[in-house]
Amino acid sequence: MSSNNESIGKTLSVVVALCLVCAIIVSFASVQLRPLQQANKTQDIQKNILAAAGIDAVENISDTFNAKIEARVVNMKTGEFVDTDPNTFDFEKSKFDQKISFALKANGIKDIAGIQRMTTESPVYISKKADGSTDAIILPIQGYGLWGVMYGFVALESDGETVKDINFYKHNETPGLGGEIQNPQWTASFQGKALPVDIVKSGAKNEHQIDGLSGATLTSNGVDHAIDFWTGENGFGPFLARVREGALK
Repeated sequence: MSSNNESIGKTLSVVVALCLVCAIIVSFASVQLRPLQQANKTQDIQKNILAAAGIDAVENISDTFNAKIEARVVNMKTGEFVDTDPNTFDFEKSKFDQKISFALKANGIKDIAGIQRMTTESPVYISKKADGSTDAIILPIQGYGLWGVMYGFVALESDGETVKDINFYKHNETPGLGGEIQNPQWTASFQGKALPVDIVKSGAKNEHQIDGLSGATLTSNGVDHAIDFWTGENGFGPFLARVREGALK
């Protein structure tokens, strides 16, 4: 016969106790590490904004960002600056907060980027030259590719009409095909192109056109639609109109 120490009840008690201890440890670690995880996420976003602005290989990302980038928030409908803290936005989650976002189709907006929802306000980032004048305007963009939403930043020259650079920092596209949206050789082809951009199959022939990615038509279309949406009238169009009128001078 089994001894009392080997009873099923005592075995279950030990297992339950062990599970509780492990759960407490995991929960404590999660809470303690959350600020560090958020800091790392913020720094990664800053790094990608700097990259879109053409500022690479910096020793201290946060210090460089604070010195060279001015983060502001704009009302997407009016294009005017508002006093909202830009650090309160999460590009992946904020659009699902119904207090600060809305569904595109329900409001009669054609969802060419495949994002379903967008926020009523959004951060924009202004890169400054040494004399304090505007060097670039960096806009957060997102759009659906082949396998999911692609997140990135498009940088425009101070005229608000010419692409300076583009940088995608998160996506689920196929490596070697759609994943080439992060290839510096392809992103460099956007530099100097005029809005609206047009990604084509047959070879770029004018100041608006960019060669699409070989074997990744749906991803190329997703990038095209994302840029068109966010630089158009339903995205940052009202803000860019104000920029062209001299709002940043």
